[in-house]
This record gives sequence, C-alpha cells and structure tokens, in this order.
Amino acid sequence: MQHLVFRKKRILEWEEVSSPKITGKNQALVRPIAIARCDLDIGIVTGKTLFRPPFPLGHEFVGEVISVSDDLTGQFTAKQRVAVSFQISCGTCPSCIAADSKSCTTLPPITSFGMAPGAQIYGGAVAESVLVPYASQMLLPMKESTDPVAVASLSDNIAEAWKLAGKYLETRPDSRVLVVGGQAASIGLYTALLAHRMGRGTVVYWDTDRARIDLASSLGIPCEYTETFPKSAGRFDLVCECASTKEGWDMAMRSIAPNGVFTSASIFWTNKWEIPYLELYNLGAKLHITRVDSREYMTKILSLIESGIYDPGPIVTKVASFSDAKEAWIEPSTKLVITQAAIN
Repeated sequence: MQHLVFRKKRILEWEEVSSPKITGKNQALVRPIAIARCDLDIGIVTGKTLFRPPFPLGHEFVGEVISVSDDLTGQFTAKQRVAVSFQISCGTCPSCIAADSKSCTTLPPITSFGMAPGAQIYGGAVAESVLVPYASQMLLPMKESTDPVAVASLSDNIAEAWKLAGKYLETRPDSRVLVVGGQAASIGLYTALLAHRMGRGTVVYWDTDRARIDLASSLGIPCEYTETFPKSAGRFDLVCECASTKEGWDMAMRSIAPNGVFTSASIFWTNKWEIPYLELYNLGAKLHITRVDSREYMTKILSLIESGIYDPGPIVTKVASFSDAKEAWIEPSTKLVITQAAIN
C-alpha cells in the first residue's frame, strides 16, 4: 500500500510499504476515508517544530473498519464508521482509567499517529489502511449520517475547541468569551463557533487575517479584524488564545477579567516565554496550558455534533482526493481534508 511520508523540509513522498495486518488482540484495521491536516502539520512540514523527519504524516482521521481481532467481534463490524484518537493509549493503565489518556503510562510519552517518534512505529493516516492498537479504547463509533469530512479533525483540532471553551461553557454558559485567532487557524474558528453555539454571554473572535474573519462572520460570530493586535481587547471571563504569536498572546493575557480563565492552543518551542506574572496574580487568573485530551473530548464533542447543536463542517475550506494529498498538504488553506473512497 501507499502512505505519505515527510522526508525533509517541504518535501513529501509517497512510499510503498506492506499493508498492515492484525497480529494480536484488541486491534483493528481501519481505512481512513477523511484525513484532516492539523494546524500543527503546517509547522511540521515547513521545519518550524522539533519533529524531525522522516516519518509518515497524518494524525486526524475518521474511517471505516476493515477487520478486527477475534476478541473484538461483536464490538465493531466491517464497514462501521469510526473516529480514531490520534493519541495512542491503552485504556487500562491508571492514567487512562483516570480519564487522562494523553498521559498513558503503557506507551512512551506523546505517542501518536502521524508525528515522530510514534509515527515511525504506528504510521500515519495519509495511508490506504491503518492498524489501530488498543482498538476498544481508540475507536469511537459514529452515526452513518455523520459527515466524515466535517468531523475529520474530531480527535485533535475540534477536540481542542472543547479543551479551550466547551468544558468551561458547559457549567458557565454566561461567560464573556474572547477567542484570539492566528496560526492555530482552524482551532480558533472551531473554538469561536463552539462558544457561539454553547454560550449565552458575549463571544467575540479577533484575528489579523481577513479571510478567517470573513468565515467567522459568515457563521454569525461577532468579529474584530485588526492589522496588529492592541494591548488589550477588553475584559473577558474566558480567553482562548490561538494566535501562536507573541503579539496575540500578549493581547490575550491582558484581556483576562478578574478571576478569569486563560486557555491556549499554541505551542511555543521554548522553555522561555514571558507572562505578566504580577498582573495575573493580582487578577486571580487561572491558566490552562496543556495538550488536548483526545479520546475523552472526542466523545463530548461528537455528541454535540450528532445532536445538531454544533456543526464544524463550514470550517473546512479545502477538500482534496487521496491521490492529490502530496501536493495539497503543503498548499495554504485554513482546513484541508483529504478524502479516500470507502470500502466497496
């Protein structure tokens, strides 16, 4: 079969490899039918992260079950549609039992599809098929009517929206919410849309990119376009930072209301990053900076999608075929989804 490999900066290659096979218990073979390019993938292929090639690409995907190990017969069926957690976790260790599967102790830290070093063992999603270990933990069944393109990012960028906003608005729907858009391009939009649909308070989306502002505005989200971020956007109970720049980060930090919550989707590849410590201390601000809980949040947000409360589909700005994935993966677009024919 073929899978797409990140060979070196801005160089992707199709590679012919043996098709994966079920070799033990609790495994599933899945055919990816919608593979989303994560916001982080742009940084990966342009050499702006600490992930070093070569490795297979793609970690956000939904697919159809090809086959499962004998012990899973009856739990999953052939051609069943599933979303797949990008973080690989066992489901049985103390961390997984405590609903912290991103910290699974059975596997090395930060093991995932589509990113090194995990991808060098488990592969990537831009492939004709993927072997999913710990399948009873990793697979989330979807309704047949759920659009796979709309939810292709469910395991990461859409789940980030729950991390940034949903988990807070679930109990505090009247919160005033600021979403600062930027390099985490689709995450900012997914988050603003989720806050707009879940919240009862003010929600405003700020960005320096006119196209993203226009997209958010078309979905009814109140927006503020700015060429450069000001010192502050006001005071908000919940600030969701997706800018991934110092200017956007600084504005977000200085827009937190007393006792407010600050969440971030940004990854800064350094241990040295300034925050206005004394100001935050006096405000009583709460900072939530962490990786997403993929498997746990997938369940939460899929229920909102399948109940009709939240539709992430409009955030997808480009769809390309599997055969065009190599070229499409490095072309600019807010949210790219690669599609592959379903099982015959």
